[in-house]
Amino acid sequence: MEYNFSYYSFCGIDKSALLSGLGMQDTGNVDANGQYDFTMAQLPDHWIVFRYNNLGRPPAVARAALSRQGTLIACDVREGEHVCRVECYEHGALKWSIFHDGEAGDTLDLQVTGVVPPTLAPMRRAAFAAQQKADQAGEEAHYMYWLPLDFAASLTGYRYDRETYPWGTPQFTEIEPVVPATF
Repeated sequence: MEYNFSYYSFCGIDKSALLSGLGMQDTGNVDANGQYDFTMAQLPDHWIVFRYNNLGRPPAVARAALSRQGTLIACDVREGEHVCRVECYEHGALKWSIFHDGEAGDTLDLQVTGVVPPTLAPMRRAAFAAQQKADQAGEEAHYMYWLPLDFAASLTGYRYDRETYPWGTPQFTEIEPVVPATF
């Protein structure tokens, strides 16, 4: 199955403030099968994950504005094209970005901007070496595609293609736009 969606991990902001900033409300409906367009889960390490499952109707998410009170790590995934981007915003400003565009066939592509935490360096070296080895052996592998997502997971504790973690399973619930009252 190919995934095409975005997810946002927030730290330093409480869930009610985040929902307000998104213009959303929690319905309480548990999203057991990924059927809802917008879902949210509180992780035990204080990160809050907001998932968006429908790229046909992308949300207007003001990433810089939503990070004013803390940290936002945004992950955009187009698995079929082997394209992914991870961005980190802190206190309203973009701090760093990691982008892999495998659509043109360059398996080693990785664009890094900003000041990235030093824990990326050993992960990058390992992924680069593994990708070179796979390329030389004629194997189809996408280590550099997974690198930004692995790095984001190392910071937030969440990765979109995992269901369970040592602490359990995140419980995502549906969130929906707040409908203004009409008179």
